[in-house]
Amino acid sequence: MLSRLHTSLLSSLILLGAACGDDGNTSATDTSTGTTDTPTSTDPTTSTTTVDNPTTTTTTTDDTTTTTTTGEPETTTPTTSTTTGVMPGDCDAPADDADEDGDTIANKDDNCRCDANPNQLDFDGNSVGNVCDAPLTFTIADGAPPEFNTLATNATASQLIAMCQFPVNMVVTGGQVEVSLDDEGTGKIYAATINIADTPQLECDIPFIVNVKLVIKDLVITGPDPFTVGFPFTVDDHNSGTITGMMDMIHNIIVNGIIDVQESSNEMLAMPGESPLEDVPGSFPAGNVTVADGGEQVTIDFANGNHVVFMQTTRGGLEIKLTGLTGKLRLRK
Repeated sequence: MLSRLHTSLLSSLILLGAACGDDGNTSATDTSTGTTDTPTSTDPTTSTTTVDNPTTTTTTTDDTTTTTTTGEPETTTPTTSTTTGVMPGDCDAPADDADEDGDTIANKDDNCRCDANPNQLDFDGNSVGNVCDAPLTFTIADGAPPEFNTLATNATASQLIAMCQFPVNMVVTGGQVEVSLDDEGTGKIYAATINIADTPQLECDIPFIVNVKLVIKDLVITGPDPFTVGFPFTVDDHNSGTITGMMDMIHNIIVNGIIDVQESSNEMLAMPGESPLEDVPGSFPAGNVTVADGGEQVTIDFANGNHVVFMQTTRGGLEIKLTGLTGKLRLRK
């Protein structure tokens, strides 16, 4: 008798617990991840759920499901933006009526939105103002020597107290020259790389002491510091597509190459063989700069007969010094 009472009481407690677990207080997580089994009855089952304004009605049968949505459509965050893009060297400012850089030009009309350029100068016509545009870059030797791309200089070779002089013409085969312009009538030029053709055999004759024949080859001139040489230009010239101005200082360079002494009449004084030019410091003199054709061509006109370009002593004890630089270096894009 007592056993039957215990069994009856235990059954009642289990039923009571099941009823309490279905009290309708389901958590948000349970609701979002829960699923509803497809009804097995052949009679349509219709459920209506209303969330704010939209109303969704779903009708389910054995093999068909019809969904009807009424009310306002669901809204999403727009994927479009009023920003037209990031300009070179510039920030990402929207094309609106604000004036991000305070140059009195509204962002929507400003060709350089985050760097002040009230003149809106755009030399190459690419719709990006000079102030925040990438540098104009020239790499291809333009024009035939000797009118263009032959830089004439004079070499001095010294041994003990005697010396000789001989001309050295550096023929430019290409390189990379960069020009940056601003909105006020000044620019900067940077000779990143200048490639020089091997010279023909050169002769240095120090009477009664030594006669040397040599070649300067594999010569590459690089600029260690970008945009160190400025030059002025007028806005009227700028707007005509051709700007010109004089460098305001020398342009520091680094020289690498080989001095190859091929013959020597006195090997005790000038030993034959190759002597490397390894990161030899030097400089170009100030020259006249012209950027033409709306940024398609650059010319640097050197006319200085006294400037020391570089000097180096060979392994054989011969001191070589290049003095003066005249000629027109002209490159195009």
